[in-house]
Amino acid sequence: MIWKLSIPIIFVEATETFDHLIATLFLSRVGMTELGAIAVADSVLLLFLILPLSMVDGIQILTARRIGQRRPEAVGAVFNQGFLIAISLAVIATIALKLFSPVVAYWFVESETVGNAINSYLQLDAYSLPFAGATFAFSALLTSMGNTRALIPATVIVVVTDIVLNYLFIFGNFGCPRLGMRGAALASIGAEFAAAIYLASYVWKHFDQKKYRFFHFRKFERRTTRLLGILAAPIAGCVFLEDVRWFLFFLIIERVGTSALAVANIIFTCYTIFWIPTEGFAETACSMVSRYIGRNRAHRIGELLRSTTGGAILATIPLLAVALVAPNLVTAAFAPSPDLIGQSNASLRVVALAMLIGIPAQMWLTAVEGTGDTAAALGIEILLTIVMVTLTWLAAIHFGWPLAIVWLAVPATKLVCLAASYGWMKSGIWKRLEV
Repeated sequence: MIWKLSIPIIFVEATETFDHLIATLFLSRVGMTELGAIAVADSVLLLFLILPLSMVDGIQILTARRIGQRRPEAVGAVFNQGFLIAISLAVIATIALKLFSPVVAYWFVESETVGNAINSYLQLDAYSLPFAGATFAFSALLTSMGNTRALIPATVIVVVTDIVLNYLFIFGNFGCPRLGMRGAALASIGAEFAAAIYLASYVWKHFDQKKYRFFHFRKFERRTTRLLGILAAPIAGCVFLEDVRWFLFFLIIERVGTSALAVANIIFTCYTIFWIPTEGFAETACSMVSRYIGRNRAHRIGELLRSTTGGAILATIPLLAVALVAPNLVTAAFAPSPDLIGQSNASLRVVALAMLIGIPAQMWLTAVEGTGDTAAALGIEILLTIVMVTLTWLAAIHFGWPLAIVWLAVPATKLVCLAASYGWMKSGIWKRLEV
């Protein structure tokens, strides 16, 4: 059952990764500046997706709990309210990003050319945020209901649309304007729009509207809004801290040099690919933890996490094997020069081995969120941010160590995450909550 639920989720969790991956592959053929700039730009974009996506996570936890309680009418009410709130937050985020992107581009980045590339990308890609919010809201609903088959064609739509539009508008093929970084942003908008339309039509056609009443918007229920807020606010803090970690990581690396930033983007892209199976199994774990608690079966959480951890490791091993045995095959796809390939290989092996710690750490942290104790998850994320940023700064700036040593900050941070999350779940303190 876990594999049946997780495999389609793996596809939808891959959409944002694929977007970054496809843009990186195309922009590596444009120049070193664009290759480095897309890493910072996507990190900033994710920061402005925090509020919509935290509300989406709240939707997933609360709808899964209502399904566990066998209350279908409440499932529809939770989704409808959460969907409207998520889209509203995404529109606000779009406006804020367009206002804030010049600040990021010219205040935080030392290289003027990199800053110009970042700003040109973000000014256009800001319009993709409402569509991304809608896509993830539908995905959260389908995941919580155990109906994840629609996520596979949705991912195919995203990838195909993204590839075609990147090819057309980055290089100006078939008479289209040559837009470079802005072409990658336009492709992102088109891909998110196509996926949102498909998932909306799927939910409308395949669920009993009399039973669930999806899209039947009515007056907000105060208790539902309050519960969504209680769940989503700490999750927003968690996602913010996770994105800030990577944003600060790239800013620290940018101080080392443009070449180092380009290498870091290559490794980060590979790292996000490694994470795709884990994210799918983690989403399954989150929903099922919430369901088990709703059905008074919390004693099955440990068995569930062992199964999802084993499944994620099994699904990730082929990717890790390629990275460890033949890293040149991986980095050559992204690196525009042989010199960058040589610089990337050692770092790639470090992050590949880091996954063996990161997978169980992510499962236990996801379990903390699935219980509804998102405040505890926020506390753990604060600790992880302090650890990772401190270790990165010490290794890269204070000691000036090679980039492969700097990447050791990742497995060190994941080890802290595993210890903290496991300890919190075993303590049983989360049982005090009523959702």
